[in-house]
Amino acid sequence: MFILGIAIATVVSFIASAALYAVPPVSALVTRTSTPRPGVPVAVQMASVLLRSLLASCLVAGLMAAAGWQGAASGAALGLALSVLPLILLMGGIVHENTAPSAAAVHLLDWVIKLTIIGALVGLFI
Repeated sequence: MFILGIAIATVVSFIASAALYAVPPVSALVTRTSTPRPGVPVAVQMASVLLRSLLASCLVAGLMAAAGWQGAASGAALGLALSVLPLILLMGGIVHENTAPSAAAVHLLDWVIKLTIIGALVGLFI
């Protein structure tokens, strides 16, 4: 049954991410502060986002199962706690790769939303 939770969490978190980046001020900020990788088609970029959401969903499901945690609240709390990992990576991007802090903040918000949604949805199926 948890495989269904992983699938649903993957799709819903992908949609939530797409909705965030479709907000005009967010879209304008990311366009202004980011340099897209040349030659990577949009379909490949979207598949990458979907794959990352799938991997995050599997990680959350595995951690919840290993810890014996159940329920949406436990899952959401785990997802929120795991948000520290993208924070660490984005801080490195700001310091070492000259990533714009505003762009990093949007990407962090994306991951906080995604991981919390993933945790809550996966938790319903664990």
